Amino acid sequence: MRSTFWTTVIAAALLAPAHMVFAQAFPGKMVRLVIPFPVGGSSDANARIIGPFLAERWKQQVVIDPRPGAATVVGTDHVAKSAPDGHTLMINSTQYVQSPATFAKLPYDPYTDIVPITRITISPQAIVAHPSLPVKSIKELIALARARPGELDMGTAGTVLPSHYFFMLARVKMEIVPYKGAGPLMIDASGGHVPLAIGAVSSVQAAVRSGRVRILGVTSPSAAFPDAPNISNDVPGYDADTWFALFAPRGTPRDLVMRIRDDVAAVLQIPEVRKRLLDIGGNPSGELPDEFATRVRADIAKWKKVAAAAGIKPQ
Repeated sequence: MRSTFWTTVIAAALLAPAHMVFAQAFPGKMVRLVIPFPVGGSSDANARIIGPFLAERWKQQVVIDPRPGAATVVGTDHVAKSAPDGHTLMINSTQYVQSPATFAKLPYDPYTDIVPITRITISPQAIVAHPSLPVKSIKELIALARARPGELDMGTAGTVLPSHYFFMLARVKMEIVPYKGAGPLMIDASGGHVPLAIGAVSSVQAAVRSGRVRILGVTSPSAAFPDAPNISNDVPGYDADTWFALFAPRGTPRDLVMRIRDDVAAVLQIPEVRKRLLDIGGNPSGELPDEFATRVRADIAKWKKVAAAAGIKPQ
């Protein structure tokens, strides 16, 4: 009887699906959170906030691994080619779904080579104006822009796609002034050197609160500015939030993906974590993988459409 019992147990173990073996073995060693951005950005901040709590939950070290370059392509490609065992994960932003619109060829397939796990935070964007510009709302801005086509400048840091998306849906023509970072952008916006700016709520809030710029609207409800109107009230369909999310390499077993997602969702419910994420302008998320995967595909299609409408040719 004893030998029959153990023969059955061993046979069941050998026949167990690979995803069950992976899920049970995770984490068997240090976990790397690849950040495809330079140190100090919002993806890095998200990782450093949740990392220690995941390490405590997993009883393993969680290491932040910055791999910047080529607008996140370098780090993303590294993750795409990593072992699908959960020990190499990536925190990327909306740049992930915008890259297919601006790169003619990527070294990975954004649809199949990376597995979406969950969004960590969703950060509203804001459109702000220097007080010298005679507008106090998105509706007034649209009216002024239509009266003065091509005469208004809008500063933006990083990708220009959210600005083009606004122009497309609002049916206005403005000039984009690109900046390398939010800091220089807000210095110029505060000084009136550029009359309009679009950026993360976290990057504009100091200038808004000091009265150096006026907030016209946000892309989604913001804890920092609860009374700010939603831009989509006047520009239906405008959705340009920045999100920061967790991804895994292709082939990561579904059970393992679900376990990691559930652990991240649990960490996001910790009051200290929620407060720290809200302090940097992020609304904690934690949605299910299938829901997030649907969002990824829809966002890739959206930004490709925006780039095409703006005449931006992938390079």
